[in-house]
Amino acid sequence: MEMNPLWQQKKLRELFKEKGIIATVYSPLGAKGTLWGKNWVMDSEVLQEIANQKKGKTVAQVCLRWVYEQGVSLLVKSFNKERMKENLDIFDWKLSGEESAKMVLTNCSGVFVMARSDHYTSFTSS
Repeated sequence: MEMNPLWQQKKLRELFKEKGIIATVYSPLGAKGTLWGKNWVMDSEVLQEIANQKKGKTVAQVCLRWVYEQGVSLLVKSFNKERMKENLDIFDWKLSGEESAKMVLTNCSGVFVMARSDHYTSFTSS
């Protein structure tokens, strides 16, 4: 399933946990470059503040760490060697309770717009 700090999939993760299913998630940075993706995750002021001012990390690293802390398995894609190294630099630090709470508040469980051909379709996520 697609999951990132702005699309947290809390209800689905709760169902999976109840059923003993470990989810594997993709698009932890928001699927930029796809038909349906936007740059909302990487442009999030909350995530940028946590990354730059509090952690000295990249927004991508904060997103990956957040997903990791949710107890799911994670798929990432990169062909850039430096980014691959950055992706692995998420295991020697943690998000604070305050930071995690701010990230919960960034959850966009409202309306998402998905590009489809030459028109847009709105749907509600939770």
